[in-house]
Amino acid sequence: MKKVLIFLLTVLLLLGLTACGSGEEADLSNQVITRTDKEESSAGTDSETEETEDSDVETSADAAADAFSFEIDGVTLTPGAALDLTVLPDASSVYTVESCAVEGTDNVYTYDAFEVTAYDDGSGEVIYSIYLTDPNITTAEGLALGDDLNRVTELYGSDYAENDTAVVYTKGDTQLSIILQDEVVISIEYLLVL
Repeated sequence: MKKVLIFLLTVLLLLGLTACGSGEEADLSNQVITRTDKEESSAGTDSETEETEDSDVETSADAAADAFSFEIDGVTLTPGAALDLTVLPDASSVYTVESCAVEGTDNVYTYDAFEVTAYDDGSGEVIYSIYLTDPNITTAEGLALGDDLNRVTELYGSDYAENDTAVVYTKGDTQLSIILQDEVVISIEYLLVL
């Protein structure tokens, strides 16, 4: 019971840190140590950009292949992609915070197992981050809250940036940020790199 209470308090603290005031994402890029293993990450493969006959436009499938995406109930959410609220269930709450992505505000949509933060780019809402909140759901590769560092490297490889508490994998313009406490995953967040 005590471990569950500590876990819930940690999750609540981390939810508070996802707002811009924490500055963790910005500081991380300046303080990272890059580890590279000769093994390729099971999730990291290069994909070629398909070209249309008239232009060099990436298809949405190619954009998703070169990005970390979260999948739930047949819906794929990718940082940097348009947010389509019609394919998601009704959010249990929606609130506005100062934007980390652009000047202005972000909308934060809370669902049973995850939270989506989006900003308005002038043509609609764009996904900035997806934060997992339920230990019963996993990333597309199979990582869940409560897994250990060995499971992280088993699924994603050893080519990551790290700071005191997080390992960060980068794919295209997205990051998968995994915060660990005593080598146990306590936070999983997908982020758009701007």
